[in-house]
Amino acid sequence: MFDKDSGTSLKELFFPLTNKKAIWIIIIIGAFVYFTSLFNGFVGDDASQIVNNPLVHSYKNIPNFFSGSTFYLGTSEQLYGHYYKPILSLYYSLVYSIFGPNFSAFHFFQIIFHIVNASLLFLLFTRFFDKSKAFFLSIVFLVHPINSEAVFYISAAQDTLFFLFGIVALLLATKKIINTQILVLVTFFLLFSLLSKETGFLFVATIIIYPLIFKRHYFYHLLTASLIASAIYFFLRINAIKFLSIPGNSPIAKLDLWERLINVPEIIFFYVKTFFFPVNLAISYNWVHREISFSHFFFPLLVVLLFISTIIFFAFLLYKQPTRKYFKESIFFLVWFIIGILLHIQFFPLDATVADRWFYFPIVGLLGMIGLVLSAFKLKLSKTWIIIVVVIILLILSVRTIVRSYDWRDVWTLYSRDITVSKDNYVLESGIADYLLNQGKYNEAKVHAENSVNIYPFFNNYTTLGTIYHRLGDYKKSKEAYLNALKYGDFYITYENLAVLALAYGDPEENIIFVKDALRKYPQNAKLWLSLAILEYKNNQIEDAKTTISTLYRFNKSAIVIHYYDIIINGEPLNEEFK
Repeated sequence: MFDKDSGTSLKELFFPLTNKKAIWIIIIIGAFVYFTSLFNGFVGDDASQIVNNPLVHSYKNIPNFFSGSTFYLGTSEQLYGHYYKPILSLYYSLVYSIFGPNFSAFHFFQIIFHIVNASLLFLLFTRFFDKSKAFFLSIVFLVHPINSEAVFYISAAQDTLFFLFGIVALLLATKKIINTQILVLVTFFLLFSLLSKETGFLFVATIIIYPLIFKRHYFYHLLTASLIASAIYFFLRINAIKFLSIPGNSPIAKLDLWERLINVPEIIFFYVKTFFFPVNLAISYNWVHREISFSHFFFPLLVVLLFISTIIFFAFLLYKQPTRKYFKESIFFLVWFIIGILLHIQFFPLDATVADRWFYFPIVGLLGMIGLVLSAFKLKLSKTWIIIVVVIILLILSVRTIVRSYDWRDVWTLYSRDITVSKDNYVLESGIADYLLNQGKYNEAKVHAENSVNIYPFFNNYTTLGTIYHRLGDYKKSKEAYLNALKYGDFYITYENLAVLALAYGDPEENIIFVKDALRKYPQNAKLWLSLAILEYKNNQIEDAKTTISTLYRFNKSAIVIHYYDIIINGEPLNEEFK
């Protein structure tokens, strides 16, 4: 079927493997594996960070991105949250300004970032391994299912962004000769990595550690660049949000340090297990263990100790080699892996217990150690068998990632599938409830909302539960749920929903006072202004109602505002029945 010349041409296509060929193959494989994700919709935090976040809908709001976090909570100028990621908001704004709420555009750029990251990682690996091993390891990084969340989840763009800027800085820092221009660029890219996600500090640490191991004469130069980038970041962060804040949306953040430490073995076990056996994947994990047990502490601890012992064993073998050729490299990648894991084992509480996307940095350290073992200890296999094994590994990983992409098709597909993996998860239960609510399946939604509240009460699941009771006509329970939601956070939608509920339920005078108080928190909220105007008009406070609706009309001329403006100003009857 194939003649000798065609076989020779196919061989020449891949060998000798040059940097250019390798990168082109990475691009082709990446495009093939992640192509289907272009058609997946918005899920999870995409709504609050992008779709329902008017600040990122225009590039004119760029200064606001540097004075707050990433979540829109109903005010016109401020973004809220526990993290400082202005580059992420800037990226969202640029894409939205050009393409609008087009999820395919966001997915396209995220795929590009990931492919570029894999290509840059290949270039980094070529400084430690031969091209074939560097190519294999970078392809594993590209197609591994544990990295798929960082590509499929639009709200996880910060992971691909911080890595992109960070690895560029590291590549510059590993050049043979480092001059002033390179140091300026290292500082610049490190700063952008930090401004994309706090995890950029991992690259700060890596760039300080690298010269300590390999180029001590450049240590103080790179240390200075790292400190300057960090100082600028902290200056911007402290002026925008607190130095450090604890997230309230995570059960593990409610534990004390000792209780969090009880979970450390299983956290590390999760990442090691998922790297070698990426079968069960989920968007959210919020399990916590408050007591020591065999299944959740001693067994994972035993596996982790075995894993660490294996690493130490191979490091010892490398050290005992006559030339110690790969020993320094083993220390570098071991430290890379350790610092990446340490940041995510809950010494500082995070907004989830574990997350696939948090392994995006540590996986490089693990891949580097695997590459060193393959380089130092030659496999006694023919080239043909090695190629077969490599192809099988990459095919298995690629197929699993492609299959996973279909789970991300929409909220219902993702959450209903992931709840079978990450059981008793309040985030997934709340997400399913919210989806069913929007589908008009109120009784089914109520079951999941109540499950979510029972697992971990928070403002979002209580708000969803309140909305469900409202739709079911149980106004008393609806108000109770909304008021419970406010105990866990001043969520603007909760205030909006209470204001709408006030049109059908409660004492009119008390409701008017409540909405006025809410407007002091959210003075630009159109729903609150409109609800107040209607409440006043229904309560025969005609002049107050005219003043309120006129105030709203000055900054919002939507169809519904115009409708009620005409009714109130002209003194026409309210024919609507508010439910």
